[in-house]
Amino acid sequence: MAKQEVYWFKHDGNAHRDIKIIEMMGVYGAEGYGWFWILLELMREATDYKLKYAGKYGIKTLAQEMRAEPERLKEFIDDCINEFELFQADDKYFWSPSFLRRMSAYNQVIETKKQAALSRWSKQQMHP
Repeated sequence: MAKQEVYWFKHDGNAHRDIKIIEMMGVYGAEGYGWFWILLELMREATDYKLKYAGKYGIKTLAQEMRAEPERLKEFIDDCINEFELFQADDKYFWSPSFLRRMSAYNQVIETKKQAALSRWSKQQMHP
């Protein structure tokens, strides 16, 4: 069995109590809540934490990955952008601003730890 990379991200344990999530669940129920988290997981796997939205196959590819109907998923994503303000978008991608902030902070911590380890390793190599 091939080793799979584990993608981790910090999130609130009570996200279901966020007013934007409550509004979204009022329309899409638990299915929408599941879609929201799947989209965040897919964002976590994306290099820049953004998902392709535009183009002939953007939504179709996401819908296939999520086992959702493309039209319904597009409606959900549009509502998450325009109505619930959970995501933002440009002409090609969509993303979660709060997720980008969390991942930026996480990446800074990782980089600080990496630099500290490299510094220790360098010192150990100089003074065995």
